Amino acid sequence: MLEIYKNSYVTLEEADKYFEEKLGADFWAELDEAAQEKALITASRQIDIQPFLGIKADPKQEMSFPRIIRGKKYEVLYRVKAAVCEQVFGLFSDDYEKNPNVKSVSLGSASITFRDNADFELYPEAKLLLSGLLKKGFDIENAYFEETY
Repeated sequence: MLEIYKNSYVTLEEADKYFEEKLGADFWAELDEAAQEKALITASRQIDIQPFLGIKADPKQEMSFPRIIRGKKYEVLYRVKAAVCEQVFGLFSDDYEKNPNVKSVSLGSASITFRDNADFELYPEAKLLLSGLLKKGFDIENAYFEETY
């Protein structure tokens, strides 16, 4: 089940609007609601593990946003939501040059097969949308360490 700030950055309604306006995204309307939710959750998780600038607004929150960047609190930015949608687009894309992670896709049951031992990469458009929001090297200004046992 899709839950904003728990497992997804994008609602079904937001995704419907995004894909309605995107050229080549007809696949989205062919998916049932359960498959759409799974795609948004998968893409949100892939986006969420990126090294964003700043720190979580609440260390106990499940996802990376809301976030404090240079002293200012940010809810989920449109660019992050758009990156999630582009990552979904990439998951269902058969353009293997753009998405080297995917081996095969079938729309019927929303099955995605990834290449063996592939290093995970974001879909190029998703990566571009996140540029400027990601750390490069070590972020000493917002250093955050978790204790591990």
